[in-house]
Amino acid sequence: MFTITLKQFTMTKLYTFLLLGFTTITLNAQEVLTFSGYDGAGSTITATTSTVNDEITIVFEDVNIIDNFYTQFQDYVHMFGGLDTDGGGFQGSPAFGDLGAQPQLLLIDGDNNAAPNTYSITINLAQHYAAVADGTMIYGFNLLFQNQFGGGGNNQTVDLYIDLVDAMKDSTLSLDSFSNEVSLKYIGNELVLNNYQGPLNILVFDVTGRQIQHLKANSQNSTFRTALGIQKQQLYFVQVEGDNFKKTLKLISN
Repeated sequence: MFTITLKQFTMTKLYTFLLLGFTTITLNAQEVLTFSGYDGAGSTITATTSTVNDEITIVFEDVNIIDNFYTQFQDYVHMFGGLDTDGGGFQGSPAFGDLGAQPQLLLIDGDNNAAPNTYSITINLAQHYAAVADGTMIYGFNLLFQNQFGGGGNNQTVDLYIDLVDAMKDSTLSLDSFSNEVSLKYIGNELVLNNYQGPLNILVFDVTGRQIQHLKANSQNSTFRTALGIQKQQLYFVQVEGDNFKKTLKLISN
């Protein structure tokens, strides 16, 4: 069994990808951290930019949907977790059996009866784990996933770990605190940008972090629309950059 080290102070090479998050003047990182190919073994993912105070997206791929972790026919899984502090791991976690207090990852691959099953959640850990006081040094995030049957045996995974960039917890820091004057939405099969005029740089990534589109455009009116040539019922991340903003939109294509 793979042994998880709770505190890792040296950076290892990360094979996930970086997406830049919602902001206008200051660029804050929204990172996508993927546990791929889960087969019953523990693993650690190292964040390159994200602290406990940043919004992150966690993606989990279960390759054996019956034996190691039972996700067959499951449209969502629960995430039991807590923050890694000087007091130990899993700080601020709810009761293990309290599924209602645990964040849910939603199925994103469209078929819960065909392996692998892939799930995703976007979360601000500082805000969610309010039981850990602001001002506490946070090294990482301890977690495991369980299904609706409440853990035990193949109803849960082994322990997993996200090694965050060390930082003091501050739940007042949020992507929502930045200006929302420029809005970005996905309506129908179109990307819709409001309240901006000027040049645009548009990047589209799939769930693995592979760039699949790079578009350059110019918004001549306060509302800009463009169709995205992407496959239906797939998860994508669209990064849009203008003269004074950079935003990322997570979407499931229609």
